[in-house]
Amino acid sequence: MVFALRTRYPEFPAENEGEKPHSFTRVLLNTVQNEFESLPTTFEPTDEDRKKFESTEDLNLEMKKRKGKMLANMKFIGNLFLRQLLAVKVIGQVVHDLIGIKQGENPLPEEHMIECVCELLQAIGFTLDETQQGESLMNSFAARLKDLSGVRNNGKHAYSKRIQFQIDGLLELRKNKWMKKLFKEQAKTKNAVREEAEREQRSRAPGPDNMFSVQTVGVRPAYMDEISAAKKRTKQVDAGASKPKFDKQYVKKICQYYGEDQQGDTLQEDWTKAQPTKEDTKQGLEWLLETGFDDPNKQDVTAQVMAELVRRKLIPWETLKDSLTNSLASLPDMKMDTPTADVFVHSLFARLLMLGDGFNAIVLKALATFVSNDDNKRLGWSLLIGIMKRLKTEKANDIVQKALQKSEFISIAATAKGCTAQEAKKQLESA
Repeated sequence: MVFALRTRYPEFPAENEGEKPHSFTRVLLNTVQNEFESLPTTFEPTDEDRKKFESTEDLNLEMKKRKGKMLANMKFIGNLFLRQLLAVKVIGQVVHDLIGIKQGENPLPEEHMIECVCELLQAIGFTLDETQQGESLMNSFAARLKDLSGVRNNGKHAYSKRIQFQIDGLLELRKNKWMKKLFKEQAKTKNAVREEAEREQRSRAPGPDNMFSVQTVGVRPAYMDEISAAKKRTKQVDAGASKPKFDKQYVKKICQYYGEDQQGDTLQEDWTKAQPTKEDTKQGLEWLLETGFDDPNKQDVTAQVMAELVRRKLIPWETLKDSLTNSLASLPDMKMDTPTADVFVHSLFARLLMLGDGFNAIVLKALATFVSNDDNKRLGWSLLIGIMKRLKTEKANDIVQKALQKSEFISIAATAKGCTAQEAKKQLESA
């Protein structure tokens, strides 16, 4: 249902500066993220809970409901991953947040956090192990869980037998290639039981294990493979016997594919398959910029595609620098036709800054050139605020801090705002 609704409902422009456009997928993911971030640090009932539920039975029932909801959310996160709505790196971050090594007075994760990890990994383990990146993460998860299972405090196990068994069960499941025995609920008559016993006696060997069936857990749904296969066939048909034509329609199509699966390797394969020349690449970049500025529904995915192409060196830095400078120069006019054109700049520049220092120089150069024109200062300041908000939305707090410590960035902000560097930095921090 989620996968179907993802493509059925449209995407709407963001209401405020620095925010992403609204879509069913984004609202869903934000809801799941908020639910995950509200996970309690401890699962013990609070004094308020004890006051609200006077009887122990009611309190225990409430705690059981909360735990069920918590584990169901983890399983749902797993199902989003299986349907390619979450990337492998997101799963890695989720597990790290739950059981990663932390500093402080209590560096060990709580038992309910380990339960969450076990529930998640059981739901996706087979699929996660199928890729090199996923298998590497799974190895580190398994090693961490094994270490936690053996942790002792004052000579005693830090975790209950139940948690130790749950960890052992998950590790054993992985060892068995995620093949899980499921009990068959079937009634047998006395005659059937007696006949089976007689057969075993005659053969002097155990009878077939008819009480259990074997199922592979954590497998991606079959229809996802069908969708991937259909998409692959479509690409092959489009490509034909020769290389595909590198035109505006082709660039839009590979953007659409990336928006659906978020696979950087596939994006690179699609881009290079057309063997674009230097001029083709420059034209392709112009088409991407045009889409990002003109179509509010495709701003975010276009920014993602551009950043990924730059990161993989499929778009040269020099080409990018010239295009960014020219695009910013035209931004005031573009905003008259498309009022949300600046939102694309927020998304694109934030993602370029997230790539590293080398790309920062390109972004800063384009921004410095833009705000050097007095007519652009007000819009330039608005762009800087929007970029900072987008970085925070992407949880790139380390990049935010680097930007605030970079004298060139603060100097650009001060020029745009017409204030001191200290005042500009303070306002950017509170953005």
